[in-house]
Amino acid sequence: MARKTAGKLQTSLTFYGGLGEIGGNKILLEDRGTRIFLDFGKSFSARAKYFEWTESPRLANGVGDFLALGILPQIGGIYRRDLLHLANLPEVEDRSVQAVVLSHAHSDHADYVSFLRDDIEIYMGETTNHVIRAIEEERSANVEYEITQFKERPIKRGRDPLKREITTFRTGNKIKIDSMEIEPIHVDHSLPGCYGMIITTSSGTMVYSGDLRMHGTRPDLTLDFIRRAAEAKPEWMLCEGTRISEASVSDEEYVYKTCHQYAEQANDQELFLFADYSYKDIDRFQTFYRIARDSGRKLLVTPKTARYLQRLSENDRVLSKVIPSFEKDETIGIYKHRVKSGTYADEDYDDADLELFSKAQVWKSSDVQEKKSEVIVAIGAFHLQELIDLNPGRGIYMHSSSEPFNEEGEFDEARTNNWIERFGMVRVRAHCSGHASGRDIHQILDSIAAKKVIPIHTEHPEFFSMFRGERSIVTAQPQKPLELR
Repeated sequence: MARKTAGKLQTSLTFYGGLGEIGGNKILLEDRGTRIFLDFGKSFSARAKYFEWTESPRLANGVGDFLALGILPQIGGIYRRDLLHLANLPEVEDRSVQAVVLSHAHSDHADYVSFLRDDIEIYMGETTNHVIRAIEEERSANVEYEITQFKERPIKRGRDPLKREITTFRTGNKIKIDSMEIEPIHVDHSLPGCYGMIITTSSGTMVYSGDLRMHGTRPDLTLDFIRRAAEAKPEWMLCEGTRISEASVSDEEYVYKTCHQYAEQANDQELFLFADYSYKDIDRFQTFYRIARDSGRKLLVTPKTARYLQRLSENDRVLSKVIPSFEKDETIGIYKHRVKSGTYADEDYDDADLELFSKAQVWKSSDVQEKKSEVIVAIGAFHLQELIDLNPGRGIYMHSSSEPFNEEGEFDEARTNNWIERFGMVRVRAHCSGHASGRDIHQILDSIAAKKVIPIHTEHPEFFSMFRGERSIVTAQPQKPLELR
């Protein structure tokens, strides 16, 4: 049993997000007085109670709206001074948390680092750092995505952003934070650079799964994590269960075969093809690139996606081998939206766009109209208004992103269907989840064999105890310290 030191729990976990919901992970680990967060992500469910996707809390009130509505937890000594001042909230001089260790770059794990004070050290994978910086470039004015650096509010011209203290890692590195040692190990997920962790504390060893899967393009990474975690003989495991209620899920090859078959049928009938998938998912990008190449079409992406891919290719030696060159590869091109004047004039676009356009194949809506059966327009659901200019006629909308997990997502899906039907298309779905199936989760738990398991990142924690028994499953309570013993 863990000893108590000076009246405090020697080792404990407190969950400020990630229990009974998919994502929103904010897991406070305390050991002998040292306090670190495992992830500090956005809770989509907490935010959606008060705001639609396109709405935001008042920036003029700094962190105030987020705290008042429970979107952020009430914890002293962790939030940015400038955002506290805007909310007329008192500032705590000393930080109450030493560090945050990120498992990966998805919003529900990383985004709300944006609100943390800059003297809290942030640890993340090298590739995670590249992914986050690429996304930050597209969201420079968004206070909910200022992870590696932020602009002090109120913003003043000429003032440089404050850079956070970022320490990057790869598999093989170990992070020492006072009495804790953290070994990050690469796992497979629907985003590059994702990690699980083996954490050594004064009360024993704990494993944090992060988000992971066995059915993706790199199961060897997850298997390596499982092997190393088992060798550590952990007392505890924090295990994600997004898909715990599903016996099996489709793999990436299924997505390719399904959508390629539709692409071939579309070729026979000269149909328009529209693709909707997460631009952050490099595996899915590669799949649709293959579909375009093998069906004799060109894959058209947005300038935002092109810049994201370009930055990862330039900065990550592994990804540079799998991301094609927009300048040299004839299978990939950029769809150019009409903005501002609506005339495609150079002054309508910023310098970054113009640089891209000068090096890549650029397609306007009129170009697509003339050659509808020669392209896959992969600009996603956020650009459905382009269908008005594209006027596709008969076509196929290939949906290859996550299914909705909540009512807000269902509303978005209904609205998407209205657009699809309005413009004479039919919808097909083929998706490979970033999360392990229920069957694979049980295999992972059997192999690692932790004595106690805490279900996280799931709406169905009851499935863990239903199939594994009550004795090995621990049900944590939100914002209540759980002693590790």
